[in-house]
Amino acid sequence: MDGKKDVFYMQKALRQAQIALKKNEVPVGAVIVNKDGQVIGRGYNKVEKLKCQTGHAEIIAIKKACKKLKDWRLEDCWIYVTLEPCLMCLGLIKLSRIKGLVFGSCSNEFGFGYKNIKVCNFYKKNLIIKQGLKEVESIKLLKNFFKKLRLNRKVKGEAEKTVLRKGRKEIVTKKS
Repeated sequence: MDGKKDVFYMQKALRQAQIALKKNEVPVGAVIVNKDGQVIGRGYNKVEKLKCQTGHAEIIAIKKACKKLKDWRLEDCWIYVTLEPCLMCLGLIKLSRIKGLVFGSCSNEFGFGYKNIKVCNFYKKNLIIKQGLKEVESIKLLKNFFKKLRLNRKVKGEAEKTVLRKGRKEIVTKKS
């Protein structure tokens, strides 16, 4: 893939992340593109909805791409993700034989460790990795999500106070 095409497909991944944001999920989006430039899989985080960590955007996009191709091998395909994949998703990307990974923002806490990695060898092929595309936009979505989450927790904490009385829990609502 080239620069202009990379930007185009990362925009599509950002749209998926925006869908996740609207559904109160961590805003991460992913798209998979075949060698002809056709989007064959897309996904956004659904961890809260599914109540399972396999609801990552990358996993959902890979499942859809495999279903569309009727094959688990996604050779010559590229995946575009708004956030650095975790180890679980990187493993799936590599096992799926995806040719290249483009991601926006690094994830120091949950990412696979791009900053410390030399080469991703697997099946005698290197996974091509590009980092930093649409990084500002990816970070902005994440910051907005977590800011809103903290604010909601703070408001909820101020509105309700849990107290223990005679061995049972009661919710005492503060009146403003």
